[in-house]
Amino acid sequence: MRQPWLHTTDTPAPRGAPDDFSPHSATRTAGGVTLAVGIALVVMAAGRSAEILDAAYGLPVVAGTETVIALAEAWDGAMQAIGVPGVVNAVRGVLSAGRG
Repeated sequence: MRQPWLHTTDTPAPRGAPDDFSPHSATRTAGGVTLAVGIALVVMAAGRSAEILDAAYGLPVVAGTETVIALAEAWDGAMQAIGVPGVVNAVRGVLSAGRG
């Protein structure tokens, strides 16, 4: 039985990017997806650096807690040095002004 979504040499594929799981369908490589997710995580961590630091201060005292706090302090300091909290506050102000 012939499947209509599988294109053979005698039936040309439709124009544009096919979405039929053929070799020509629009897919992303694992490396590209990993890069995109990594960039998204860094952007999220940059915008929430103060909250990450607050969470680190609230951790129970166990082995490695001081290292985590030091890393969180360094991250928050770096984000403050480049002005990320000001940008985040400005965006929050614009978004909250639209609600009121």
